[in-house]
Amino acid sequence: MVEREFARCVDCSKKFDARPSGRGPRRQRCNEHTAQRKKELIRARDAYNRAIAFGVQAEFVIAREVFERDRWRCHICTDEVPENLRGTRLLGGAYDPLAPVVDHVVPLSKGGPHTLGNCKTAHWTCNARKHTAETPRPHVGTVPVPKVGRVALRSVSQRVSENGRVIGRPRVNIGLCCVEGCERDAVSRRMCQVHYRRVKKFSDPLVTKCGCGCGSLVPVSATFAGLYYLAGHGVQTAVRPPAQILREGVTPQAVSEYGRVRFGLVEDCLIWTGPTLTQGYGCTYVATPGRKRHGRSIQTHRLAYELHHGAGSAEGWTIDHLCGVRLCCNVTHLEAVTIAVNLARAAERIVACPRGHGYDEGNTYHGLEGHRRCRQCNTDRYHVRVHGHEFVDDPTNPSVVRRRCLTCRLIRESRIDQCPRGHEYSAENKRVGVDGKRYCLQCAADRDHVDKQGHPFLADPNSPNPRKRRCSTCLAARTEKTHCVHGHELTLSNTVVTRRGQRNCLTCQLNARHTPVHGHDFVIDPTGPSTKRRCLTCRLECERNPRVCLHGHLMTPENTYRRARGGTECRQCIRNRTRAWV
Repeated sequence: MVEREFARCVDCSKKFDARPSGRGPRRQRCNEHTAQRKKELIRARDAYNRAIAFGVQAEFVIAREVFERDRWRCHICTDEVPENLRGTRLLGGAYDPLAPVVDHVVPLSKGGPHTLGNCKTAHWTCNARKHTAETPRPHVGTVPVPKVGRVALRSVSQRVSENGRVIGRPRVNIGLCCVEGCERDAVSRRMCQVHYRRVKKFSDPLVTKCGCGCGSLVPVSATFAGLYYLAGHGVQTAVRPPAQILREGVTPQAVSEYGRVRFGLVEDCLIWTGPTLTQGYGCTYVATPGRKRHGRSIQTHRLAYELHHGAGSAEGWTIDHLCGVRLCCNVTHLEAVTIAVNLARAAERIVACPRGHGYDEGNTYHGLEGHRRCRQCNTDRYHVRVHGHEFVDDPTNPSVVRRRCLTCRLIRESRIDQCPRGHEYSAENKRVGVDGKRYCLQCAADRDHVDKQGHPFLADPNSPNPRKRRCSTCLAARTEKTHCVHGHELTLSNTVVTRRGQRNCLTCQLNARHTPVHGHDFVIDPTGPSTKRRCLTCRLECERNPRVCLHGHLMTPENTYRRARGGTECRQCIRNRTRAWV
């Protein structure tokens, strides 16, 4: 059983299991803060790549480290970030006007580096206001200059809930689009979204491409925002019906042996010769008459089923090929079934495992989930791992229920005095079980030792305990301990040897009872009058602050008796009571 390794999280000081989930070093954070750290590193990596795209000096900057360094105070307005918003920008999510963001003192667009010294904490609104003040809005493309009466007024509008909390991201309105005749709101560069995209693509907000895809540029008005087709473009007048497409794209082929035997099919398969999918099924495009780009792509066998049984008849069903050919479009070879029935029929066609072993009655067993399993593959995996060779069925096996490996029997017969791995069955290396069989002790020791120590077991002939063997390789690699687990040096005076020869720390044994009661470590008093050890710190404390019992006697170390179950008593009072009884 693997022991747990508890540690404290570096962020919240919470105890957690520090074992890694896979290969790697011990974990330093709990599950909650580990997930938070991953998101912080992802945001830091995106900011680093953004700075590299600007071509400036960049380094890995964690947003939370910047906020904690600045003590969550905005360097623009010098106000603190509210307590309830000190986690919103760390993990992303909705923007709040007072949420903290990382602001570059010298912007990246002006050559400022993405370093820890150039990054400061700022409110979201303060950062946006600074960006608006520093970013000019030049004239783009061939957009005409706006009239005097259409001055773009900038305002910020926000949605507020019933309890007064701001919802979502603040919306910035910069007026109407500056293109003459457009009455839509401006989004970027004093233009609406439609005209801004046209300027980026064609350098002219009043030009668009033909909707049919021919590439011709078409002049349009300022209010037009849809698809425009030139005369004779984009409208399909002659569209072939789906039945004609299906009829022209198939070719007859003889039915398969599986379909003829299993389902009694006699008609030929109609094999689709057109486009196919990666799964092996045929597909085609069915267009809508009179409209462009309003068709659909459909599998050919489903199209054939719907043409024969009506539109929508295959909705929610799986079309199964009874002939077993995925490109077949013959309606008599198709049947609408559930996905479970389709998978069950597909499993019936598989008569052997991936290694070629047949799924017969003796070689097949069903797992708890109902799937078929190959007995030969399962036996081979165990035999290769344990014996080093595959399982070969022994034809001379007298038992009908339990199979026997022919290779193992021949090896065992050739090595009468040796185990299958070559170890001799000596008196020290042999154990006879209750079934009368011999078992090799060396193989049993190697199975456990190789997994834990990484090397085979080598018995030590000088082991003091003959019943419990020890490995000489581990004994040679083991170093003598000089300190205990608490750091105390194992000297001659600080060592207690048990009956089994194990060395224990004397200081740790004394502190185990003394520290919880008195609150300090046990220090041996070298001037103790008896063989029983006495604490030097307790004696000095009693001498500095002497106590008095109920009868007025000083509670000196010599006059103090400590009970076995705890507590102290005056020795003079004990002697007085004894004399009174006599």
